[in-house]
Amino acid sequence: MPVPSSPVPLGPGDRRRRRLIRRWLCAGLVAAAGGVTVATLAPPAPQLRPVPVAARDLPTGAVLTGTDVTTAQLQDRAVPDGVLAQVEGAVLASPVRRGEVLTDARTTTGPLLTGQPPGTVAAGVDVGDPALLQTLAPGVRVDVLARTQDPVTGAATGAERIAADVVVLRLPAAADPVLPGGDARAATSVLVAVDAAAAARLAAAAGRTVLTVRS
Repeated sequence: MPVPSSPVPLGPGDRRRRRLIRRWLCAGLVAAAGGVTVATLAPPAPQLRPVPVAARDLPTGAVLTGTDVTTAQLQDRAVPDGVLAQVEGAVLASPVRRGEVLTDARTTTGPLLTGQPPGTVAAGVDVGDPALLQTLAPGVRVDVLARTQDPVTGAATGAERIAADVVVLRLPAAADPVLPGGDARAATSVLVAVDAAAAARLAAAAGRTVLTVRS
Protein backbone atom coordinates (compact mmCIF):
# COMPACT_ATOMS: atom_id res chain seq x y z
CA MET A 1 0.00 0.00 0.00
CA PRO A 2 1.54 3.32 -1.08
CA VAL A 3 2.48 5.71 1.66
CA PRO A 4 1.07 9.25 1.08
CA SER A 5 3.75 11.76 0.46
CA SER A 6 4.20 14.62 2.90
CA PRO A 7 3.42 18.14 1.61
CA VAL A 8 6.41 20.03 0.47
CA PRO A 9 7.18 22.80 2.96
CA LEU A 10 6.67 26.28 1.56
CA GLY A 11 9.61 28.58 1.43
CA PRO A 12 9.51 32.24 2.45
CA GLY A 13 9.01 33.33 -1.18
CA ASP A 14 6.02 31.01 -1.65
CA ARG A 15 4.39 32.28 1.51
CA ARG A 16 4.82 35.90 0.39
CA ARG A 17 3.25 35.11 -2.99
CA ARG A 18 0.27 33.47 -1.33
CA ARG A 19 -0.23 36.45 1.00
CA LEU A 20 -0.11 38.83 -1.98
CA ILE A 21 -2.61 36.71 -3.91
CA ARG A 22 -5.00 36.68 -0.93
CA ARG A 23 -4.65 40.47 -0.55
CA TRP A 24 -5.37 41.08 -4.24
CA LEU A 25 -8.40 38.78 -4.08
CA CYS A 26 -9.72 40.59 -1.00
CA ALA A 27 -9.16 43.97 -2.64
CA GLY A 28 -11.00 42.82 -5.76
CA LEU A 29 -13.97 41.58 -3.72
CA VAL A 30 -14.15 44.87 -1.78
CA ALA A 31 -14.03 46.90 -5.02
CA ALA A 32 -16.74 44.75 -6.58
CA ALA A 33 -18.94 45.14 -3.49
CA GLY A 34 -18.39 48.91 -3.55
CA GLY A 35 -19.38 49.08 -7.21
CA VAL A 36 -22.61 47.23 -6.48
CA THR A 37 -23.37 49.60 -3.58
CA VAL A 38 -22.72 52.73 -5.69
CA ALA A 39 -24.86 51.40 -8.50
CA THR A 40 -27.64 50.69 -6.00
CA LEU A 41 -27.49 54.09 -4.28
CA ALA A 42 -26.93 56.31 -7.36
CA PRO A 43 -30.12 58.17 -8.36
CA PRO A 44 -31.56 57.61 -11.81
CA ALA A 45 -30.59 60.07 -14.53
CA PRO A 46 -32.83 63.19 -14.44
CA GLN A 47 -35.63 63.39 -16.98
CA LEU A 48 -35.06 66.35 -19.29
CA ARG A 49 -37.74 68.27 -21.15
CA PRO A 50 -37.28 70.66 -24.10
CA VAL A 51 -38.63 74.17 -23.48
CA PRO A 52 -38.63 77.34 -25.61
CA VAL A 53 -36.30 80.10 -24.41
CA ALA A 54 -35.47 83.54 -25.75
CA ALA A 55 -32.51 83.46 -28.13
CA ARG A 56 -31.72 87.12 -27.34
CA ASP A 57 -33.01 90.03 -25.26
CA LEU A 58 -36.50 90.90 -26.49
CA PRO A 59 -38.51 94.10 -25.86
CA THR A 60 -42.10 94.59 -24.81
CA GLY A 61 -44.48 94.24 -27.77
CA ALA A 62 -42.14 91.99 -29.81
CA VAL A 63 -43.96 89.53 -32.06
CA LEU A 64 -42.05 86.27 -31.67
CA THR A 65 -40.58 84.57 -34.73
CA GLY A 66 -38.45 81.46 -35.14
CA THR A 67 -35.24 83.49 -34.95
CA ASP A 68 -36.22 84.88 -31.53
CA VAL A 69 -36.50 81.46 -29.91
CA THR A 70 -34.24 78.50 -29.21
CA THR A 71 -34.68 75.31 -27.17
CA ALA A 72 -33.17 74.38 -23.81
CA GLN A 73 -33.29 71.08 -21.92
CA LEU A 74 -34.52 71.44 -18.33
CA GLN A 75 -35.27 68.94 -15.62
CA ASP A 76 -39.01 68.40 -15.17
CA ARG A 77 -39.00 69.99 -11.72
CA ALA A 78 -37.33 73.13 -13.11
CA VAL A 79 -39.88 73.70 -15.89
CA PRO A 80 -42.27 76.58 -14.97
CA ASP A 81 -46.02 76.45 -15.46
CA GLY A 82 -47.53 77.94 -18.60
CA VAL A 83 -44.70 77.16 -21.04
CA LEU A 84 -45.77 78.35 -24.50
CA ALA A 85 -46.91 75.55 -26.78
CA GLN A 86 -47.27 77.92 -29.76
CA VAL A 87 -44.41 80.42 -29.77
CA GLU A 88 -44.43 82.06 -33.20
CA GLY A 89 -46.84 84.98 -33.39
CA ALA A 90 -47.05 85.47 -29.61
CA VAL A 91 -46.75 89.11 -28.50
CA LEU A 92 -44.62 89.90 -25.45
CA ALA A 93 -46.32 91.85 -22.67
CA SER A 94 -42.99 92.57 -20.94
CA PRO A 95 -39.28 92.48 -21.75
CA VAL A 96 -37.58 89.07 -21.80
CA ARG A 97 -33.91 88.31 -21.21
CA ARG A 98 -31.84 85.95 -23.35
CA GLY A 99 -32.20 82.39 -22.03
CA GLU A 100 -35.49 83.08 -20.22
CA VAL A 101 -38.17 80.39 -20.55
CA LEU A 102 -41.13 81.73 -22.54
CA THR A 103 -44.42 81.35 -20.69
CA ASP A 104 -47.96 82.65 -21.11
CA ALA A 105 -47.34 85.18 -18.31
CA ARG A 106 -44.96 87.04 -20.65
CA THR A 107 -47.47 87.38 -23.51
CA THR A 108 -50.52 89.52 -24.12
CA THR A 109 -52.66 86.38 -24.42
CA GLY A 110 -51.66 85.10 -20.98
CA PRO A 111 -53.64 85.61 -17.76
CA LEU A 112 -53.99 89.36 -17.33
CA LEU A 113 -53.05 89.64 -13.68
CA THR A 114 -50.35 86.96 -13.44
CA GLY A 115 -47.52 88.25 -11.26
CA GLN A 116 -49.41 91.34 -10.07
CA PRO A 117 -49.72 92.04 -6.32
CA PRO A 118 -52.69 90.54 -4.43
CA GLY A 119 -55.80 92.69 -4.69
CA THR A 120 -54.91 94.03 -8.15
CA VAL A 121 -57.77 94.44 -10.61
CA ALA A 122 -57.89 95.25 -14.32
CA ALA A 123 -59.60 98.53 -15.16
CA GLY A 124 -60.35 100.15 -18.50
CA VAL A 125 -59.09 103.63 -19.29
CA ASP A 126 -60.17 105.59 -22.36
CA VAL A 127 -57.09 107.01 -24.08
CA GLY A 128 -59.21 109.33 -26.21
CA ASP A 129 -56.55 110.06 -28.81
CA PRO A 130 -55.91 107.02 -31.07
CA ALA A 131 -52.46 108.43 -31.88
CA LEU A 132 -51.47 107.97 -28.24
CA LEU A 133 -52.02 104.23 -28.63
CA GLN A 134 -48.94 104.12 -30.88
CA THR A 135 -46.79 105.03 -27.87
CA LEU A 136 -48.26 102.32 -25.64
CA ALA A 137 -47.57 98.60 -25.27
CA PRO A 138 -48.33 95.98 -22.65
CA GLY A 139 -45.93 96.42 -19.76
CA VAL A 140 -45.53 100.20 -20.22
CA ARG A 141 -46.07 102.21 -17.04
CA VAL A 142 -48.34 105.24 -17.14
CA ASP A 143 -50.03 107.84 -14.95
CA VAL A 144 -53.75 108.44 -15.33
CA LEU A 145 -54.99 112.01 -15.06
CA ALA A 146 -58.58 113.22 -14.90
CA ARG A 147 -59.52 116.58 -16.40
CA THR A 148 -61.19 118.89 -13.88
CA GLN A 149 -63.79 121.53 -14.70
CA ASP A 150 -65.69 124.33 -13.09
CA PRO A 151 -68.90 122.89 -11.62
CA VAL A 152 -70.92 125.91 -12.68
CA THR A 153 -69.57 126.83 -16.11
CA GLY A 154 -68.13 123.46 -17.11
CA ALA A 155 -64.92 125.19 -18.20
CA ALA A 156 -61.72 123.15 -17.93
CA THR A 157 -59.72 124.04 -14.85
CA GLY A 158 -56.81 121.56 -15.01
CA ALA A 159 -56.23 117.92 -14.18
CA GLU A 160 -55.62 115.73 -11.16
CA ARG A 161 -53.62 112.51 -10.97
CA ILE A 162 -55.91 109.66 -9.98
CA ALA A 163 -53.58 106.70 -10.60
CA ALA A 164 -49.76 106.75 -10.68
CA ASP A 165 -47.20 104.31 -12.06
CA VAL A 166 -49.70 101.71 -13.24
CA VAL A 167 -48.96 98.96 -15.75
CA VAL A 168 -50.70 98.70 -19.11
CA LEU A 169 -52.01 95.14 -19.40
CA ARG A 170 -53.61 95.07 -22.82
CA LEU A 171 -54.36 97.33 -25.78
CA PRO A 172 -57.45 97.21 -27.99
CA ALA A 173 -57.04 94.87 -30.95
CA ALA A 174 -56.02 96.72 -34.09
CA ALA A 175 -58.96 95.30 -35.98
CA ASP A 176 -61.59 96.12 -33.36
CA PRO A 177 -64.58 97.54 -35.29
CA VAL A 178 -66.70 100.29 -33.82
CA LEU A 179 -70.18 98.93 -34.35
CA PRO A 180 -73.09 101.30 -35.06
CA GLY A 181 -74.69 102.17 -31.79
CA GLY A 182 -71.75 100.71 -29.85
CA ASP A 183 -69.33 102.37 -27.47
CA ALA A 184 -66.72 104.21 -29.55
CA ARG A 185 -64.44 104.38 -26.53
CA ALA A 186 -63.84 100.62 -26.72
CA ALA A 187 -61.55 101.19 -29.71
CA THR A 188 -59.29 103.51 -27.68
CA SER A 189 -59.54 101.94 -24.23
CA VAL A 190 -56.65 100.13 -22.59
CA LEU A 191 -56.63 97.84 -19.57
CA VAL A 192 -54.40 98.82 -16.66
CA ALA A 193 -53.52 97.08 -13.39
CA VAL A 194 -54.68 99.04 -10.34
CA ASP A 195 -55.93 98.44 -6.81
CA ALA A 196 -59.63 98.57 -5.97
CA ALA A 197 -59.53 102.20 -4.76
CA ALA A 198 -57.87 103.41 -7.98
CA ALA A 199 -60.37 101.40 -10.03
CA ALA A 200 -63.20 103.27 -8.31
CA ARG A 201 -61.58 106.63 -9.10
CA LEU A 202 -61.13 105.61 -12.74
CA ALA A 203 -64.79 104.65 -13.00
CA ALA A 204 -65.87 107.99 -11.52
CA ALA A 205 -63.63 109.85 -14.01
CA ALA A 206 -64.89 107.99 -17.09
CA GLY A 207 -64.83 110.31 -20.12
CA ARG A 208 -62.32 112.69 -18.51
CA THR A 209 -59.17 110.58 -18.38
CA VAL A 210 -55.80 111.29 -19.94
CA LEU A 211 -52.77 108.98 -19.98
CA THR A 212 -49.18 110.10 -19.63
CA VAL A 213 -46.33 107.66 -20.27
CA ARG A 214 -43.65 107.42 -17.58
CA SER A 215 -39.98 107.40 -18.54
